[in-house]
Amino acid sequence: MTINNLLIHLQHKVDAFAFKPRHLEQLRRALPDTRITIAGDQHDFMARLPEADCALVWGFKAEWYGCAPKLKMLFTPAAGRDWVESDPAQRVKTFYGSFHGRIMRESLLSMMLYFNRRIGASLDDQKNRSWGRLGYSSCVALFRQHVLIVGFGSLGRSMAELLKAFGAKVTGVKRTLTGGEITPCVDRLVTFDMVEEELPHADHVVLLLPGGAETDGLITARHFTAMKPGAFLYNLGRGNCYRQEDLLHALNNGSLAGAGLDVFAEEPLPLDSPLWHHPRVLITPHASAISREYIDLFIEEFLDTVGAAEVVGNAGATA
Repeated sequence: MTINNLLIHLQHKVDAFAFKPRHLEQLRRALPDTRITIAGDQHDFMARLPEADCALVWGFKAEWYGCAPKLKMLFTPAAGRDWVESDPAQRVKTFYGSFHGRIMRESLLSMMLYFNRRIGASLDDQKNRSWGRLGYSSCVALFRQHVLIVGFGSLGRSMAELLKAFGAKVTGVKRTLTGGEITPCVDRLVTFDMVEEELPHADHVVLLLPGGAETDGLITARHFTAMKPGAFLYNLGRGNCYRQEDLLHALNNGSLAGAGLDVFAEEPLPLDSPLWHHPRVLITPHASAISREYIDLFIEEFLDTVGAAEVVGNAGATA
């Protein structure tokens, strides 16, 4: 599909998420015949929207489609459906980012190595000028461990590829399985109703669940109880899938050895949350996908998609 008028509104307070001059130059080189407009602010974006046939945005409301009669495609870097609503008339096709796994899998790996290689204790030793060499006997290697990924979509597959390269055993959990499904980067695929059977065998449990009513409280106290003694939990999906009280109980009274948390039910995490000072919790501020390459990867994905659309369109016209 040929793009005549591309409108871009990708300002963001997180610098890594903001559209920059180098991205504009990349688009101009790739799309020399396309008129490319950068909206200065929300008001400017709405004023220019009626002429756009394609837009790159962080947010888009359902009622705005009525102001965009020429709009055919909408692209967002976001993976979740939290900020960009679908067209009620199904006229405009929306494309969500699917590149995040390449960044987020490194965030997950850093959390796993933090616990496996006792990095927290090492920092304390350094601060106290303590030569704590004997404590390293508790370190374990990923190539001898089992990772359970709950929410095995594109993110999970990307993470599994990296973990398998380290030699870990990986089990993926999906909502449904299709017949004959083959995924080389996992040892096994199961549905969520089998999670409780898998938890006692997993050294690392990774949650990559989306937000929304379907996942609200999906992980219960029963699931925490079923986890293997000494296991670690990681949440890089959304913070609504379990209750903080259940997590704290598992850390304080159960068998959970630690938790790497990037997302929370309330963000920013309240100052009075006991998670801040818990000795076995590693907190990152919803930052697992933040990286200097973020918008670069989005632009690459956008151009690949547009190129594919052009090939299909030309083939259809020839037929």
